[in-house]
Amino acid sequence: ATTAGMNRRDEPGASTSSSSTLVALIDGDCALCSGYARLVSALDGKGAVYFETQQSDAGRALLKRCGMPTDLSSIVVVEVSPKGKTVGYVRSTAVLRTFLALGAPWSALYLTVAIPEFIRDGVYGLVAKHRYSVFGTNGGRCALPDAVTRRRIGRELPAGLLD
Repeated sequence: ATTAGMNRRDEPGASTSSSSTLVALIDGDCALCSGYARLVSALDGKGAVYFETQQSDAGRALLKRCGMPTDLSSIVVVEVSPKGKTVGYVRSTAVLRTFLALGAPWSALYLTVAIPEFIRDGVYGLVAKHRYSVFGTNGGRCALPDAVTRRRIGRELPAGLLD
């Protein structure tokens, strides 16, 4: 389905171009999600992945604009091509798209997209359901302590993304 110029995609589909803009929208109160953002930031020497919390004004606006879930049940990755085509990914595919954007060797993790989606998303759903009880919360605030991640969280999103 297409919503406001946005294709919602659960399946792997199109390749990630190194010139695409990737925005990962995470639950800012989830310790696992914050850890994921710290890990990706540490591995992302090119600065290819932007981060925004789903609870922030910019995060809520982007989710709404793109017709993505706003209930914090899934990570959402929004990918914008150089020509302005916007595609959204959720659950396991969103996580895998993030690693694909990092380049080698981390992009090799994308090969697990060959595992059937119902299995990948089943595991994702199980982890997501229990993430607060197993990994804890950030006490109502985003806990991303390193400087690289702090610069990416809440930094201004690329021009035109919220238009």
